[in-house]
Amino acid sequence: MRRRLIVNADDFGLASSVSQGIIEAHQAGHVTSTTLMVNTPGTVEAVGLAEANQGLGVGLHFNLTEGRPLTDVPSLVDAQGNFLLRGSLLRRSALGRIDPAEVAGELEAQLNRFSDLGLKPTHLDSHEHVHMAPPLFRAMEPVLRDRVSALRVVEPDGIGIGAGGPISRGRELALQLSARLVRRRFGGPTNARLVSVHQLGLNRAWSHDSYRSLVESVPANGVTELMVHPFAEASDLVARYANDPIRDTRLAFIEKCRIEHRILTSSGIFEGLDVVLCNYRDLV
Repeated sequence: MRRRLIVNADDFGLASSVSQGIIEAHQAGHVTSTTLMVNTPGTVEAVGLAEANQGLGVGLHFNLTEGRPLTDVPSLVDAQGNFLLRGSLLRRSALGRIDPAEVAGELEAQLNRFSDLGLKPTHLDSHEHVHMAPPLFRAMEPVLRDRVSALRVVEPDGIGIGAGGPISRGRELALQLSARLVRRRFGGPTNARLVSVHQLGLNRAWSHDSYRSLVESVPANGVTELMVHPFAEASDLVARYANDPIRDTRLAFIEKCRIEHRILTSSGIFEGLDVVLCNYRDLV
């Protein structure tokens, strides 16, 4: 059985360098899908790039942790009106200090903004996987079932994935339980698993072989999503995070994303592998 593989680039629209890098990786034949942020400085430019590259599937990258919201959501923002950092959001959510109506309303607003830009989302995922937190998913659930055709599910499937590297067995089990809840409650098409070279760790050197071995390691059943972040030169992002409270962490991540860009814009990554490249349109 041939493996079906979606190669999805997150953060489309975050900044010009991010969007350009994603398009270059798509034009190189490696990225088949991306997810658009609709409340960031590069949103409009990204839409133009998507319109010029019709073979690229474009979903919504629902965002609760970067920049400013589209709606009035006091339980989701800091004193300056910016979204909370992921850790603060999840802690507040776990303590029951998030208003579910605000989460649902912001999701509706971001979906409406996506449509107003002239696009129809192939699917939905979220910035920093916040939709996988059960309290946030429950708030989003009615809107997801009504308006979203397919959904990314973060399920490690025995090869632990974390934003910054490998995760503990306990965290992996928690993700698997969350994935089962999300998949069952959503009820629509999803990926079978999610993998990324970031699970290999930020301190490990990446190459063509990193991607090839990762793809070869996954089971052939279902559709696997390979999550990528092919950021181009990225000086705009570096400037954006000049005064960020987690600047060093962000810069380390950006540097690894630039390495991803160099690899994903070269040739032959999936050559000879028994895979069929697709996007979320093919799941619906």
